[in-house]
Amino acid sequence: MKRSNTLLALCLLGTWSAFAQTISSDTTKTTTTTITTSGTDTTYRSNSANSTNSTMGNSSTTATTPMNTATDSSTPASGSTYNSNSTTSTTEYSTSREKRPKAEMPYKAFTGGFYVGANTTRYRGEDVDGKNPAGRLGYQIGAFVRGGGRLYGQLGVEYFASSSNYFSPGDGSTIQDISGRINTKWLQIPAYIGVKLAQSERGISAVRLAVGAEYANRLSSSNTINIDDNEIKSGTFLGLVNLGFDIGPVLIDLVYHHGFSDAISGFNNSQRRALGLNVGFKF
Repeated sequence: MKRSNTLLALCLLGTWSAFAQTISSDTTKTTTTTITTSGTDTTYRSNSANSTNSTMGNSSTTATTPMNTATDSSTPASGSTYNSNSTTSTTEYSTSREKRPKAEMPYKAFTGGFYVGANTTRYRGEDVDGKNPAGRLGYQIGAFVRGGGRLYGQLGVEYFASSSNYFSPGDGSTIQDISGRINTKWLQIPAYIGVKLAQSERGISAVRLAVGAEYANRLSSSNTINIDDNEIKSGTFLGLVNLGFDIGPVLIDLVYHHGFSDAISGFNNSQRRALGLNVGFKF
């Protein structure tokens, strides 16, 4: 009887021990947490696996479900984010500069300026046996105002100093024998109507061709031949042809002066002819 009780107690103890081991094995859990951070979005993934206990006497096995991502990172790569923002900012800045409207400057319709130059002057009657002696050099100083677009008008004032040989045909002299000359100072008012054959967008640079007329008033004169100063007419008119070049603020003009009437009283074919070259600045 005593032996039977002992065996019964041992059986109960073994049963209790096996039951306790099963419960402990069932309550054991393995948890794997994966934190994936990308940019500003953070995803938490959790997975649990229960350990199972095989039969008595066999070894206990714990299975954990593998995860595709096992990275614990809470801070995104700062380098890539900064470069992306910088590239975006640069692109937006460049685009805004390209779209910025270009300031358009108005057409330069009105301008004025001054010039100086040299001229060669002669009279029509200066010829010997059909040959014309060379003209003598003089100079001019002037100022002008100009207005308009491709078609323009110009008005100026000019101090014109000329020096010319003069010869009356039929006296038997030769070109080499001519020694007399006429020096005259004029105040001239030239007026032009012209066209710009080519011009820049604002009209500052151009190639110009103009025709016009000028009124010439004699200020003073002197000569080495038998001509009274009062015989040199005052208040004469001349025709003008002008070929001009505007290079930014610089101007270059070639001007031909053509007298229509005699400039010296009592002398036929004394119409004045002059060719001038001017260089100046405009504003």
